[in-house]
This record gives sequence, structure tokens and C-alpha cells, in this order.
Amino acid sequence: MSPISALKAPLPSASTRNPRAYLALVGGVLCISFSAIFTKWANAPGPVTGFYRMAVATTVLLAPFLLQQGRRATASRRSWRWGIMGGLWFSLNLVLLNSALLLTSAATATLLDNTAPIWVGLGAVIIFRERLTGRYWAGLGLALAGAGVVTGVNPLAGLNPAPGDALAFVGALFYAGYLLNTQHGRREVDTLTYLWLVAATATAVIFLAVQVMGLSLTGYPARTYLALLAVGLVPQTAGWLLINYALGHLPASAAVIVLLAQPVTTGLLSIPLLGESLTQRQVLGGALTLLGIYLCLRRVR
Repeated sequence: MSPISALKAPLPSASTRNPRAYLALVGGVLCISFSAIFTKWANAPGPVTGFYRMAVATTVLLAPFLLQQGRRATASRRSWRWGIMGGLWFSLNLVLLNSALLLTSAATATLLDNTAPIWVGLGAVIIFRERLTGRYWAGLGLALAGAGVVTGVNPLAGLNPAPGDALAFVGALFYAGYLLNTQHGRREVDTLTYLWLVAATATAVIFLAVQVMGLSLTGYPARTYLALLAVGLVPQTAGWLLINYALGHLPASAAVIVLLAQPVTTGLLSIPLLGESLTQRQVLGGALTLLGIYLCLRRVR
């Protein structure tokens, strides 16, 4: 089975009637929906926020990771390459997305970042020779049209997106690379090992980026550090642990539909917490994009 087909195929032992798993999935989506909120509150450079997010997760998961390695035989060290590569993809996505959040609204950046499943499908065509139905291509066109409505880009007038929108859009390509890598790597590496390797690798990569860019990791107000701690604990650690638990007990085809609630939840949370408002253009474009993504997720033959 190709990685993209895994989005459609249910797990052999999964049951759609598992209230605990669904609660975990909903809780995980709610946690990761706060990612843009905490990043906005931190108001620090994108790479700095990304470093603290992954460093906190690496620290929190270190003890369980080491305990697991000592208690039972785990995947070979050679298979760890998947976690390391996943960390590279995720770090690039994180730097771009966090930078975009300082230049555009939380709702817009999160929505554009969540177009990643579309690029996962295209990656499957190019890399894995996956055959896709007409429904996928219709969904792709609809999602791109919706993204154009949200960002105000008019292809007939030339492509000139706002800097924040462009960063979020490019970041979605790296997020797609992370998803493809994860679907492949999770066949060989358990969830906890994979999550820790991703976090540790991303921490190292983003730290190097911070040094090269001459950014400071210190000297911020207390509110910023609290937001940085929160983004590491809530979305990255709690959120992704809950989601990975749910994916082990639910059909992937059901889970990915629930995950589409993230940009909607972030948009709703940004109204009271960030004082942002959703325009009619954002609502219409967001609805078109989510419908397009939904069609793409159901397109595999």
C-alpha cells in the first residue's frame, strides 16, 4: 500500500465505535488549534518560536523515550532515519508557518498550512506513481480556488500574494513532505520514538537556523516565555500524542475528516483570543478550500 492510500484504508483492528479514541482525536485537534494562538501571543521571530516549541517537546518526551528504549526491543537504529528526516521536513514547515503568523491572520495561515493533503496527493502521483480519480483533481481545483479567495490572489492579474500568505503556502509543501515521510516511517518506528526523533531533530535544525540568522533566544518578556512553553506543551506534545493514539484505534479515513476542523477551530478561537474577525471572503474561501481538501482525501481508487 502506498503512503497516500493509507489515508483511505482503515486499519485492520480499528473500530469506528470507539468513543475514547474519538475523544482523544477531538482533544488533539483542539490542542493543535491553539498553535497559531500561542505563536501570535509569543510575538517572537518565527524560528525562535519554532525552536522553543520543539525543545520543550524534546525535553518532556525524553524520559518516556529513554524508558521505552530500555524496557523493550524497539525499531532498529537504522529505521530512525525516518524520524530524523521527518524532523527536517517539520522544522522547515514550522519556521515558515511561524513567520507567516506574524504577517497574516491566524485563520488564513492555518488554512493555507492545511492544504498539505493536496500536495501529499500530488507527491504520491510523482513519487509513488499513484493513480488518482477525477474527484481528486476537482478537489484540487476547488481548494486552490478557495485559497485564492482567502488570500485575494487573482491569477488573471498576476501572482502577487501577500508575504505572510506566500510563506504559509510554501510551508504547506514541507508539511506535505512531513506527512509522506510519516506515513512511510510509522511502518518501522513506533509513535513515541518517531515523535521524539522528529522533535529532537527539528530542535537542532532550527537552533542552527536561529544562529545563522543572528536571532536571540533570550531577552523576551515573561508573557512570551509562557506562550513559548504553552506551544511546546499543548499543541506539540499533548496534541500530537492524542492524535497518534487516536490514529491507532480509528480508521484513517474517518480521522482525517475530523482533522479538517483545525483551521475552522483556529479561526473561531482567534476572534475572542486575538481580536481577529473573519471576513465574508475568508469564510467563503475557507469553505471552498475545506470542501476541496475533503474531496482530495476521498479520491484514491
